[in-house]
Amino acid sequence: MNEKIDFITNTIIIGGGPSGSTLARELNKYNIDNILIEKNFNYDKPCGGGIKSSIFEEFNLPKELETKKITNVNLFSTLNSATFNIQKAPLSIVLRKEFDHQLRLLAKKEGSNLIEGKYKSLVCFKDYVLVKVKTKDKFLTIKANYLVGADGVKSNVKKNLLNVYPKSFLTNYVIVKNKIIDSCDFYFGSKYSPKRYAWVFPHGNDVSIGSIFEPKSNASKVFENLLKEKEADFSKRKGFYIPNWDKKSTFYINRVFFVGDAAGQTLPFTYEGIYYSMRSARILANAISKNQPELYEKKWKETFEKIFKSYHWAERIFLYSDFMSNKLLNFFKNKTLQEKALKYWDNKAKPIKPKDIVIKFFKYF
Repeated sequence: MNEKIDFITNTIIIGGGPSGSTLARELNKYNIDNILIEKNFNYDKPCGGGIKSSIFEEFNLPKELETKKITNVNLFSTLNSATFNIQKAPLSIVLRKEFDHQLRLLAKKEGSNLIEGKYKSLVCFKDYVLVKVKTKDKFLTIKANYLVGADGVKSNVKKNLLNVYPKSFLTNYVIVKNKIIDSCDFYFGSKYSPKRYAWVFPHGNDVSIGSIFEPKSNASKVFENLLKEKEADFSKRKGFYIPNWDKKSTFYINRVFFVGDAAGQTLPFTYEGIYYSMRSARILANAISKNQPELYEKKWKETFEKIFKSYHWAERIFLYSDFMSNKLLNFFKNKTLQEKALKYWDNKAKPIKPKDIVIKFFKYF
């Protein structure tokens, strides 16, 4: 190997979002040398910004990043509505630009080498990888034991290595300026978002209105109608992609790991990604610390696969028809059932098997 090496490290992480930055921080706890590459330090990812409030304590994050705490969620379907009290497991709203920036600063403070640059290419060898990164001024060649693709739903690392992107859904959103709300609202059914959901979230001193688009549906037209109902400017809508969890997603190959959106680690039904990306990064850091790559997929599946499967089937059962969406909201009008549902969402109860979801639901009705 005659090529000039600019840096040698244990782990190079491509992507400075929640999964990549959290992985860097967790590796620092094990005193594992790492380099975190982020293509744009000023990037503001389109995102509703809803996270479990417990995340601040769990990952030792500054509480000042929380712009609003949500204790009530309003649910709407074609014929029904319900208010879901989540005070026992509240939701926090963060602004992604500030949140991601702070995570990167914490990683740097705790020992990571932080570089602004774009991933360009990768060569895998038996005992190491060589990674090319383009900064503003030059190309860098970095040698590492492992590479981690934490570069989002349009992962260039995954595309480069496997010639595929993670499975995903298109979403559209509009930011309504200078409008303040104190709840998160979800809209289900063909009137609002066929087979998925639309949302109205606080976004600092603004409001985010968005929808997940089911492929080959009239979701775009339906979303336009929702924006008119909310008196939002349809011409200002923007699009982005969110992962669609795939149980066959690749965790590790040829000294390369995938984590976060690059691994499709977004919970079905709710499409909650930040928390699960950060938890997944913690599991990955443990595997790297033991130099046991296979431990990552094994521990992730032990921790989350049943939860993800349960929510996947709940999504298919309750979101694929207006009848079931309306019944779901009847379910949430019952305070006792709200408490039970909250425990499942907060991972304080064992996931329900798909057949038991149907049995329990119809037994109730």
